[in-house]
Amino acid sequence: MTPGRQARGFIADLAATGRARLALLVLLGVAAAVAEGAGLLLLVPLLEMLGLTGAETGPLAVLGGRLGLPGVLAMFVGLLAVSAAIVWARTVAAQSYQLAYADRLKQRLHGALIGIAWPGVAARRQSDFMITISGEASRCAYAADQFLQMTAALLQMPALLLAGLILSPVFTLVTLALCGLVALLLRPLSRQAHSLGAALAEAHRTFHAELTDQVSGLRIIKMTGAEGAKTARFRDLSQQVRSQHLAMVQADATARAVQRIAAAAVAALCVLVGIGPLGLSLAEMLVLLAVFARIVSATLRIQGHWRMILQLLPAHAQVMASLEQWRAEAEPRPAGEAPTLRHRIDLRGVGYRHGRDGTARAALVAVDAVIPALATTAVIGPSGAGKSTLADIVMGLVPPDTGMVMVDTIPLTDGAMVAWRRRVGYVPQDPFLFHTGIRENLLMAAPTATEAELWDALEAAAVAGRVRSLPDGLDTVVGDRGARLSGGERQRIALARALLGRPDLLVLDEATSALDAETERAVAEALDRLKGRTTLLVVAHRPSTVQGADHVLVLDEGRLVAQGSWEILRRNAAPWLARLDMG
Repeated sequence: MTPGRQARGFIADLAATGRARLALLVLLGVAAAVAEGAGLLLLVPLLEMLGLTGAETGPLAVLGGRLGLPGVLAMFVGLLAVSAAIVWARTVAAQSYQLAYADRLKQRLHGALIGIAWPGVAARRQSDFMITISGEASRCAYAADQFLQMTAALLQMPALLLAGLILSPVFTLVTLALCGLVALLLRPLSRQAHSLGAALAEAHRTFHAELTDQVSGLRIIKMTGAEGAKTARFRDLSQQVRSQHLAMVQADATARAVQRIAAAAVAALCVLVGIGPLGLSLAEMLVLLAVFARIVSATLRIQGHWRMILQLLPAHAQVMASLEQWRAEAEPRPAGEAPTLRHRIDLRGVGYRHGRDGTARAALVAVDAVIPALATTAVIGPSGAGKSTLADIVMGLVPPDTGMVMVDTIPLTDGAMVAWRRRVGYVPQDPFLFHTGIRENLLMAAPTATEAELWDALEAAAVAGRVRSLPDGLDTVVGDRGARLSGGERQRIALARALLGRPDLLVLDEATSALDAETERAVAEALDRLKGRTTLLVVAHRPSTVQGADHVLVLDEGRLVAQGSWEILRRNAAPWLARLDMG
């Protein structure tokens, strides 16, 4: 996409924050510029009244004669006061507009992230989401600030030019022509700013992605002795960011130096023209020089802001592309009431592939299975057999590529699939707890739950005694991902959270695989108390868990090779159980 198209897209996005508020900013900018221009024009009679020689005719001289020195001074101070008040109001309004734009942009990104279907989330690095929302969106906010400042400088120009034209049209036109020539000479540097900005944005993205991965995998880095390699990688990426940033700084410094030299040359030429051929009075010359200084200053600011915007446009283009992609992969909205499980869940010809390219591996192939209501169904199979994928599909987290899932007589399609998740509780192998109190973690599943209901859920998960023993009880902060708790405590609090929502279906995806024997027994006892009260789907690997199930599904390479009770499987699927060390 060309810089011009990117700029138009950015301006349209910025204007959508509030066109009325943007119009107010323009009006305030015009008012400030008019007040500044009028104040400059008042300098002519003021200087002449103070003794500087010059023409005594013209409207400005007449005004000075009528008001006298005190009147002109009072008007001059009044105009400056009005200008200062308008500038203050515009500064506050501009800052408010920029913050509103940044907030709106981040809310749109967050809304798209929350709404994206799970396959789209799983296909991306978590760092991509973080960089887009926290990093590149902030760069867009800075671009908005630069644009608003550039707009203020642009609005200042007409008033300054009008003041100059009133004093000396020829002098002002010569000044304007020379400023335009300087702007044309600096165009190559502006184009360079865009390419440097794109390179810097990509360097930042790569750097933050690596940093996020290293923080997330710090335990593995330490245990594999990869500190040296990761340190070298971090150093290389830091060098790339530093090099790109330095190149951008050098280009900006070059542009500023050229601007200053050009401004000095233009000023010298204008003085020669004004004093020589034009024969301007000293008072007029001084005021014109003041006007000229402001025109040059505004021109330099406009070009500086524009160069910075060009550097930031690639970040905005990336944010808009991400927003469009995330929205395109949004899951449907919940439709109607969530299906209620009373009899069974049917999987009919269910198939699924991870990824969508030609090399995508089949995770499930034509699975026909039954999950009885109010019973415990165990899913077993070797690693990579498709157990977790089947659980994701039954939960309504991902739709099958082929076939369908039925809850009683209702097919889980589109909005019904999303609504069904309200009836499902989920405890993964590595449970996630937010860095907040136990109470807040539990209330995620049932925001209106009472204190008594929280304790009932903890009792059902066999962890109430441990929570009561903590100094802050339910208000104990669990740390990042629950780091301040043991693995068993995290698992049981996650189970309590799932139970608090009173689910029709409770899915445990190898939820006890990382627990010691004693903790596993406590969790198993908690689950035993749920039998006959809720439907359990347990992805299991230990014989003790499977033997207590009412129904068992055996998967291998994505295919359902056997199903039935444990006793039936021991008779009819002994070879498969032997392969899993469950015979």
